[in-house]
Amino acid sequence: MEFLILIAVFGLMMWMMSRGAKKQRQAAAEVRNSLEVGQQVMTASGFYGTIVDVDGDVITLESTPGVETMWKREAIHSVTEPPFAVVDEEETAADDDTTVAVPDDASSLTTTDEPVVTDERPGDESDERRA
Repeated sequence: MEFLILIAVFGLMMWMMSRGAKKQRQAAAEVRNSLEVGQQVMTASGFYGTIVDVDGDVITLESTPGVETMWKREAIHSVTEPPFAVVDEEETAADDDTTVAVPDDASSLTTTDEPVVTDERPGDESDERRA
C-alpha cells in the first residue's frame, strides 16, 4: 500500500513538471510565430538585433546599420529592447556645442611650490608602527 502511494506521488510530480515544461514550450513557440519586421529581439546566445526580414524559418537580424546576420527561428529567445541606452542625435549635438578652454602654455596654470601628498588608505595601524 505504501509503495502504491509513493508511485502515485511520483507520477503526480512527473505529470506536473511535464505540464510546466509544455506551457513554456508553447509560450516560446507563440513568440517565435509572432515575429515581425522591425521588432528588436535577443537570440538564445545573447545577440541583440532588429528583424529586417522573415523568410520561413530564417530570420535576418541587423545589429548595426548595414550589418545583417541570418538566424534560425528557433534561435530567437525573446522580443526585447537592448539593455543599453539609445543615443539621440539632439543629445550628441548639445554635447558637441560645449567648449572647454585650454590654455596655450602650462605657465598660466596655478601651482604650488610644495607637492601635496595624501595617504588615503583606510586606518591601517601597521603604518604607524613602521614610522
